[in-house]
Amino acid sequence: METAISAIRCSQIIPTQPPESFLPVKDKGRNDYASLTKTRSGISAYWRKNISSVESIELANLLRALRKVAGHLGKNTGRIAYTGMSTTCDNTILIEPEMLMGVYPVPDKQVDLLVGLIVHEALHRIEWTDYVWKNLEPAMEAMRPMEKVVFQKIVRTGEDIFVDQKADQSVFGLYVKIAREKSLRRERKMIVTDTPSVDELELEWLNCAFNIHSDRKIRIEYNFFLQELNELTLALRSLALKSTRVIKRCEKRAGLYLAIWQQVKSRIISLKIIDKHLCWFPSTEDFKTAKVCAPGCQRKSAKKMTPFLAQEIETHLSADAVDMTPIIRSVVGVENETVAPMSRWDFNIIAHPVIDRKMVGRLKAIFSNYADRNFIVSRGLSSGRIDHRRLYRAVVNGRCFKAADRVSNPDWNVALLIDASGSMRGNKWQMVENTVASIHKSLTGFHNRLSAWAYFEVNGICMISRLIHKNRLFSVPPSGQTASGQAIIAAATMMPDNIKRNILIHITDGESNFGCDVSYGIEYCRQQKIHLITLGCGYKNKTAMKKQYGRTIQFIDYFEQLPKAVEALFRWAFVYGGRQTFPSAGDSSKFILKNK
Repeated sequence: METAISAIRCSQIIPTQPPESFLPVKDKGRNDYASLTKTRSGISAYWRKNISSVESIELANLLRALRKVAGHLGKNTGRIAYTGMSTTCDNTILIEPEMLMGVYPVPDKQVDLLVGLIVHEALHRIEWTDYVWKNLEPAMEAMRPMEKVVFQKIVRTGEDIFVDQKADQSVFGLYVKIAREKSLRRERKMIVTDTPSVDELELEWLNCAFNIHSDRKIRIEYNFFLQELNELTLALRSLALKSTRVIKRCEKRAGLYLAIWQQVKSRIISLKIIDKHLCWFPSTEDFKTAKVCAPGCQRKSAKKMTPFLAQEIETHLSADAVDMTPIIRSVVGVENETVAPMSRWDFNIIAHPVIDRKMVGRLKAIFSNYADRNFIVSRGLSSGRIDHRRLYRAVVNGRCFKAADRVSNPDWNVALLIDASGSMRGNKWQMVENTVASIHKSLTGFHNRLSAWAYFEVNGICMISRLIHKNRLFSVPPSGQTASGQAIIAAATMMPDNIKRNILIHITDGESNFGCDVSYGIEYCRQQKIHLITLGCGYKNKTAMKKQYGRTIQFIDYFEQLPKAVEALFRWAFVYGGRQTFPSAGDSSKFILKNK
């Protein structure tokens, strides 16, 4: 599962001092960030280790890292995604993939720039910049069009200064500084007019706010405005250091912008305006989406992100995330409309099953009898067969014997997939819990890998929850419809692929009526060489279930027969290894008796 944001420590993202042997001679003994950035290609190289030369994996790893960095900033940062991904929704920070694609792994300096842009945009949301705009809306309605344009430029620049001052209080200020300096260099190149303008005044204000030295000489016409704006910068810097409530900070910033506007509006309106676009409209009261793009990246001739690449990235991200829908779509098909949203959701309900000790003993015998044997030789014994390599010890201590044994080594990977739909309530679910507990008890102490999953539907979402975690049994409340096809795919993807003998036992009391068809799950298990066995318990319409599951299903008439049926399935799977077909599926009683 994805690591919780609260579990991410600050030390995981703060660059650390490398050994002095890796530092240049002139930087030895220094412990500042400037020397650290000189030794390597970028700051992110000190913490970003999960890299790949494969395009989809590298972009997925980078997006996962950016989400963790934004999560470390605080709440209300919104979702981060690439432009073109189907998982985008409202309140999303979109990243233009053109600034990253082409070289893999992505260069560290490019990652530093992207982190700075993400942090800058996320802090706008954390500090409620949209609420500042809403407070200023009544005042802007009374302004003339050109006055509104100039006033919004002042507010936008002031908000950028404020959030950057918030970032400078932590290590994230290093990344924001990289993004800010690159953006300012690009903006200076775009202003080529010799006439004093509001746009150039913005750049001079930012240079003064962050002590950036420019080759250009400051125009005399800007001295009055910069004096007033620098006082606003000091007020914003002081406000950024205060620990007041966020709503109070927003109201205070709105008051500062209105106050500075009253002082400069009579003179600043005479300056030329190069960019006359408004920065904010009343219709964008809330943050919906914001695009993050490197300065000047639209001029690069980089390739666009294809739908196939976007789907691969979403699939890689879903491997350790809550949402499993991209994994299901990668198996079934992106355009398949029958796929329902699917999510992992682990409950914390402790199960209280009744364990059948006789069943546990029989299952242990099955696992032991049909397990692989390891040839183990014990040497240096006082009795047994003579060991010619230890004859020299006969006169010393008499330990010149050995014993050879064949010890069973059960190494099976068994997964139980339980239907927890609404029809499984009551005694049915209790019988299932008892069976799972007995199987879990019988495999304790061996190298066997046992996992148990329950699936159900809530509000149109197929949920899958694990029933065994850290050697403890859990339970779920049965509810909703039956999404067997997607549950089989989800359980199969969570089984290890480095084990040859994978057995998936699916227990259900009816046919699938939600999500994709069962045939997709059966075919996926066949491709992954997973032995899928379905037990249809107490369902009268066997023809419909045979049509869905084919030869992979076996029926039992009553849930009381479930423990014996599971024993018979284990014996069949271990003896034949899934190479032969099931025993006769016509009569459940014959199936159980035949495999006793």
